[in-house]
Amino acid sequence: MLLRAQLRIVNKLLNKLYTFDYDSDHTKFKEKKNTNKKISRTRGLFITGTDTDVGKTLVACGLARLLRKRRINVGVMKPFATGNQIYSRNFKSQDTELLAAAANVGDMDDDLNPVFFPIAASPLMASMITKNQISLKSVLSAFQRIRRRHEFVVVEGIGGIMVPLTNSYLLGDFVKLLGLQLIVVSRPNLGSVNHTLLTVNACKKYGLDIVGIIINRMPSKPDIVESMTPQFIRKLTGIPIIAIIPEQARPNSQATCRCMERWFADYIGVNQQTT
Repeated sequence: MLLRAQLRIVNKLLNKLYTFDYDSDHTKFKEKKNTNKKISRTRGLFITGTDTDVGKTLVACGLARLLRKRRINVGVMKPFATGNQIYSRNFKSQDTELLAAAANVGDMDDDLNPVFFPIAASPLMASMITKNQISLKSVLSAFQRIRRRHEFVVVEGIGGIMVPLTNSYLLGDFVKLLGLQLIVVSRPNLGSVNHTLLTVNACKKYGLDIVGIIINRMPSKPDIVESMTPQFIRKLTGIPIIAIIPEQARPNSQATCRCMERWFADYIGVNQQTT
């Protein structure tokens, strides 16, 4: 009761500043006016995050499932991945296996994940340690092959937008080469406002188009800071919060798909009927 009272007071104080309603139940979060941008079904989206382990794979898998339910031929890609070891015989990275399963695709792993290093580090550092150079030309060629096979491509990044890939290119440079719009995945916990602002400003520096921000891992009983974080991010960035995903005991793409559905129904510009 005390939290609800606090949030009502905060909502009144911020009403002139914010363009949306927010109830203490985060599932009631909604924009007063639809400011979401429509995206072309013939292109794709790049999923980046404010940090590593923020939930990029979960969001990318949820989006892939959602597009599949709407009969869109969706492809997926994890251009760069690193890890302590190769995951399996068929997939070098576990993230790639999850993405392929969510999209139900049979593309070769070398196209889905053209660059993998069996060491948990940024691609540039991993390439220096293993003495294996990264060829962005071959990665872009893999992307074009995936794009030709599918109507829409969901591409998951690695770490954050400023992760170094080579001596000359950061991840932001690569996204600009792809020509895709972005979704930024963030969290509601302390520090997320700063991390999100840094990510958004970096994207703006590259001239990248962020179509929305997703807040992942919202607790079922958020404290006042967690409850207000989406408001501050929306106000300070001017970018729509297109989904708030609850914290899941066992994260899975099906549950995330269901959670994202009502926000993306209009966003992706297709009807809500599913198969």
